[in-house]
Amino acid sequence: MAMRVLTLIALVLLSLCAEAADKLKVVTSIPDLADLARRIGGERVEVLSICKGLENPHFVSIKPSHLVAMSRADVFVQVGLSLEVAFVPGLLENCGNPRIQPGKPGFINASLGFAAIDVPGAVDRKLGDVHPQGNPHMNLSVEGGAVMAANILKGLCAVDPAHKADYEARHAVWSRELDAALQRWKKLGETWKGRKVCVYHQDYAYIIRGYGLVELGSVEPQPGIPPTPSSLAKLIAKLRQEKDVCLLAAAWARRSELEEVRDQAGVTLVELPNMCAGLPGTESWIGMMDQLHNRLAEAFGKQKGS
Repeated sequence: MAMRVLTLIALVLLSLCAEAADKLKVVTSIPDLADLARRIGGERVEVLSICKGLENPHFVSIKPSHLVAMSRADVFVQVGLSLEVAFVPGLLENCGNPRIQPGKPGFINASLGFAAIDVPGAVDRKLGDVHPQGNPHMNLSVEGGAVMAANILKGLCAVDPAHKADYEARHAVWSRELDAALQRWKKLGETWKGRKVCVYHQDYAYIIRGYGLVELGSVEPQPGIPPTPSSLAKLIAKLRQEKDVCLLAAAWARRSELEEVRDQAGVTLVELPNMCAGLPGTESWIGMMDQLHNRLAEAFGKQKGS
């Protein structure tokens, strides 16, 4: 009896190991992509995100654990548009994994086919952290989700064509959820046109442009360039001339500078997610965008009633 029990345990363990080995190991740059990979990949994928949700994606330090994960990955997914230029090139160069290099089936550029805004006419480092392909924060665009999901679907099917039907079925379910979410967001944003905002960084440019918000300035005098006392003073003086302004910022933004602008200019500080998993209720990409829209709606509603 004891031998039969041990044999059964051994068979179960072998089955579990075989199942784990059979899964595609997917590494993503940000948790938004990890959520989409899990939704589309289902039980066929094992997913790890390098960013955890509170980072500034332009400044991420490479850790040994990142290289280990990349070395074992079957698939790597990045946003692209040079969003992750601070850490992805180094990881790809040093991980020693030919399966996930650009041009290989295991490399997925999730922004492929996305129409970026603010494409610069010329790249000049004097203008700050300029991105040659345009604003890279497409994960914070209402149109960005469908593009990211479609590219992940295509990539998973290329690496694992035997399960293409499964991936397509899960993608179809997610797409129906997205359609419902798009209707929610459209309804919330119907009255936002002309509302005045200031930003810390250009994270929310797609939301601002998409809903017709009016951007009055940025705490960063140039993208990626920290403010100086002089630049802050000029921004505060400008904002004092306005009413009902929301200051939009991600959790990684420097709190002392945000509070200085808030207190001296009399604006409403609104903390928004800049990727999944950083704030409560943002575990999924749709949930993160729900939170972003709801926080904006709440801030605009309070101002309107004040």
